[in-house]
Amino acid sequence: MNLKEMIKNKKIVTASIAVLLVAGVAVGGKVYADNQKAQEQERIAKVEKDQQAKEKQLKTDTEKAVNDLFEKAIIDNKDAEKIAIKNDLKDDTVKKVKEQYFVEKTNDAWQKVINDSIVNADNQLKQIDTAKKAVEKVFKDNKVVNTDQKNIDAAKKEVDKIKNAKSKKELSDKLAKVKQEVDRKAKEKEKKTESKQNDTEQSQVKQEEVQQEQPVSQQQVTEQPVYQEEVATTSNNDWGGQAQQQPVQEQVQSVPTPPVSGGNQAPEQPVTPPSSGGGTQQPSYPDYPIGEQTGDIPENGGSWTGGWEEVK
Repeated sequence: MNLKEMIKNKKIVTASIAVLLVAGVAVGGKVYADNQKAQEQERIAKVEKDQQAKEKQLKTDTEKAVNDLFEKAIIDNKDAEKIAIKNDLKDDTVKKVKEQYFVEKTNDAWQKVINDSIVNADNQLKQIDTAKKAVEKVFKDNKVVNTDQKNIDAAKKEVDKIKNAKSKKELSDKLAKVKQEVDRKAKEKEKKTESKQNDTEQSQVKQEEVQQEQPVSQQQVTEQPVYQEEVATTSNNDWGGQAQQQPVQEQVQSVPTPPVSGGNQAPEQPVTPPSSGGGTQQPSYPDYPIGEQTGDIPENGGSWTGGWEEVK
């Protein structure tokens, strides 16, 4: 029996007593009426006493049921708004308490406290559920599923609203794992950025070194001496033909060798190549003896007489 039923029963008992008193007066005399009145008064007193006892017990049961929803008694507690619900409180438990002890549209101060306390417990459960759903957007099935900072901040905001320490810690630990993953990715990104910057700097240094080396190489190529092959010019007057240009190293001219005999033989002299001063160079000849010379020609079976001028 709840409070509403007890109040209803009290009104019914009072009305019954009144009817009996009126009937007693009408039926019997004064004595009978007085006796009946006394008896009914006793009954009324007893009913009221029982009703009060029941009401008191009902209040005790109501307060106990409501206080059991929280970590400590919330009824008549000045810090009621700060008190958290018990660990692992189930939604079904709150619903049962609400169905049994919550009274709609009441002016009773005590009942208003009961109603507010039940609503408080229900709202705390809803907040935990809201926070869980927010956390699941970034951490689910024991792994990080999203590292978007907006989702992380939204989840943290909902977790911070939780009053129950255990539920708050469980969800905060999950967010901590998400933060670790975010920090890990940030460090990896930072390392990649630093590596890329180092590669870029090294590439720039290499390019600068190449650019610095290129002018030196060009300068070396420019400053290398140009070697031109000197040529000697021969005249048609000297050799009986048109002028020719020949490399210096090929300027050594062959000189006719006089017949060999057992007599005198002209010594061979080296031919001096023309100088590099340019211009027409006259060929050099060996110093042949002047005058009439004699010699043998074995292959012809005789000798010869003549001057070296003829040989020329």
